[in-house]
This record gives sequence, structure tokens and C-alpha cells, in this order.
Amino acid sequence: MVPYDSIINSLKEAVILFDRNGKMVFINKSGEELFNKSSKDMAGKRFHWLIPRERKISPLIRKTVTEERSFRGKSVSITLGRKINVDFSLSPLYTHDRVGGAILFLSENLSLAEREDHDQESLIYLLGSISHEIKNPLGGIKGAAQLLRQHTPDQSVAEYTDLIIRETDRLNAILQDYLTICRKPSFHPVNIHEIVEKALTILAVPIKKAGISLKRLYDPSLPQVRGDASKLLQVFLNIIKNALESMRGGGTLDIATSPSRELFGDHGRTKRMALVSITDSGKGMTDTEMQKIFFPFFTKKKGGTGIGLSLSKRIMSDHGGLIRVQSMKGKGTSFSLYLPFRDNE
Repeated sequence: MVPYDSIINSLKEAVILFDRNGKMVFINKSGEELFNKSSKDMAGKRFHWLIPRERKISPLIRKTVTEERSFRGKSVSITLGRKINVDFSLSPLYTHDRVGGAILFLSENLSLAEREDHDQESLIYLLGSISHEIKNPLGGIKGAAQLLRQHTPDQSVAEYTDLIIRETDRLNAILQDYLTICRKPSFHPVNIHEIVEKALTILAVPIKKAGISLKRLYDPSLPQVRGDASKLLQVFLNIIKNALESMRGGGTLDIATSPSRELFGDHGRTKRMALVSITDSGKGMTDTEMQKIFFPFFTKKKGGTGIGLSLSKRIMSDHGGLIRVQSMKGKGTSFSLYLPFRDNE
């Protein structure tokens, strides 16, 4: 017979068992992944230790035991470094015909995430179509400006044609970035440190100008990941650029790599991923802003497009990875990027 704990650990929902005093005695693998803590760390703790500001589920745990009642909730907002919506179910746990505790089932409400994915698919299609349509006339504008420059001796006119040429080159570079993002990934074994270093090299001048202290903490034993180097470079550029934007008066940028502490489920087995952490000491974000940063076209930056993080999330998803973010207003922001190792294929 299959052991009961094996069955519980195979569930996608987080399952937490509480004793009669409301203390946690067991949490399954999905729960460990959701809360980024081990069952051993959580044993003997109360639920509010996991989520200190949570006020909806915690009070019901005691009522479940004392009143022998079941409770359910949908789309309850909880904060785990980021705000997520969960559906939950609480039931009395009977042992020897008496209530010995409570059992809590938690599952992330994915309706919002699914809507984001749909929006991103539409965005990618739109960007690809627009980019292709604009590139040809843009080339014509540049060509016409170059001809005008050659045949106009007037220096004042030449200054304007030079401006047209520079701006068309800039727009062309932006469109090329969009086309790179919109194409499907081409997977190869890649060294994640080389990609991060390339991004830092590209951004070396703005990092120096802003007076930012750069700290690296790389794990040299980290195996290769399975990825598309050009697309992953775009992700790192987007996130590091955002960090620089939030530290205009200087600050610290920490970049670290390591195997993930968390285990991720995949086709009935668990695995670790490569983790790249990018942390800045900038102005940070409110909880409301954190909930929206991956939405297409959401931006707080003057002149920003609001698509960088949305597409970065999509690229990570295409790689079988994910992005998590933690931030506090006035205290800085940390992005955690998880990517499958090459041997996880």
C-alpha cells in the first residue's frame, strides 16, 4: 500500500496539519514550495508565523477545532514576498472519534495569472506584427535622410538630417529588440554567469555614472542552464535597467547565483533550479505596484512603455522558469529568477 504521506506530498495543493492548539505539525512538499520553508522549520509554529499580517485564515483555525466546523474561502489575498490570491478549505481532523486538530488546503488562484498569460500572448503577437510593419518604412526614412544629407551643402539642414538618421537607428534598435523577444526561444546549454556579465558590460557606463556599488556573489560550481542566450540577456538587461532607474542617487546592486533552496515539481518528480538574485537598494514598490508590475503597459516611469517586465516574465515562462519579486517602499527590490538546469531536460 502506498504510504499516506506519499499521497499527500504528490498533491499540487499546499496541505498543512495543525494540532488542537493551532500549531503546525506537518506540511506537504507543495506547501514547502509555496512558503519557501521546510516542514522542519515550520513544525510547532502557528500559521501567523508564516504570514504575520494574515487576518482571515488564522482565526478560523481555532474555530475549526473548537466548533468542529469546516470553512472555505475563495480569492483570499495573502502576502508571501508578493501578493497572491488563494482558495482555501479548513476542516476538523478527527483521530479516534475526536477532533485532534485541523487540516488546511491552500491552492493559488490562477485566474489572474492565466489572464496575464493571455494578455502577454496578445502583446507578443501585436509587437511582432507592428515591428515588422514599421521596419520597412523606417529604412526608407533613413535612406531618404542619407540622400538628402549627401546632396545638401547647408550645414543647418545637415544637422537635422543627422538627427533623423540617429533617431531612426535608435528606433530600429528598439524594434530589433522586440523582434528578438517575440521569436520563439532556441535552447542550448548556456553559462548563466556569462550572460549576466554581458548585461553588466553593456550597462557599465550608466552603472558608473549613477555611482552604484556593484557586488557579485557567484557560485562557480553552478551547472549550465538550458536557455536562449539572447533572450535571457534581454531579461537581465530589463531588470538591471529598472534597478538603475530606482537608484538615480546612487546605491548598491547585488547579484548572486546559487542552486535554489526550493524544490519544484515536474511530472511527478522534484528538482532544484538555478537561481539568479538581483537586489537593489532603490526606492522600492508598494504592494499595489508589486501586483501590477508584470501587467503589459503598466509603468511608473516617465516615458516608459511598461512591457519590459511583462515580456521578461514571458521569456522566463518559455524557459520553464519563473520570476519572483520582493520589495518594500523605500527599502529596495529583489528579483529572483529561476531557470531549469541543463540536466533537467
